[in-house]
Amino acid sequence: MSTTIEERSGEIRNLFTSFTDPDDKWKFLLDLAKNHGGMDASLKAEKFIIQGCASTMYLVPRFEGGVIHFEMDVEGGTTNPLISRGLGALALKVFNDLPPAEILSFNPEFFQNIGLNVGLSPTRANGFASLLKQIYLYARVFNAISKT
Repeated sequence: MSTTIEERSGEIRNLFTSFTDPDDKWKFLLDLAKNHGGMDASLKAEKFIIQGCASTMYLVPRFEGGVIHFEMDVEGGTTNPLISRGLGALALKVFNDLPPAEILSFNPEFFQNIGLNVGLSPTRANGFASLLKQIYLYARVFNAISKT
């Protein structure tokens, strides 16, 4: 994976543009979900739950060396969590291990622009929006801390 957020998002944009079948993006997300390693159960604390997801999604940040490392996992809920896990894994492909200021400089509308808003259930769209909001919140906090 590329090193800057622009390179990462460009690779993902190119991939999504290359999909010829509308189902290709869902297959890609399912593959991401299946290949995502999850996280250690000891990190799964209530304070790290993303509100608004149909499934229980955890997002745990760690700020080290000027970058934010995220751990993410999804447990079952009212629906199959693979799409939610795939969406979370996609977000981490874009945002993981970057400086907070770089995350904050990125327009989250990117995900709509590549077509993720088309076909998502309202619950999943709300959950993904909540995940992005939490990522940006952590970035704002760590950006402020890094300037002190």
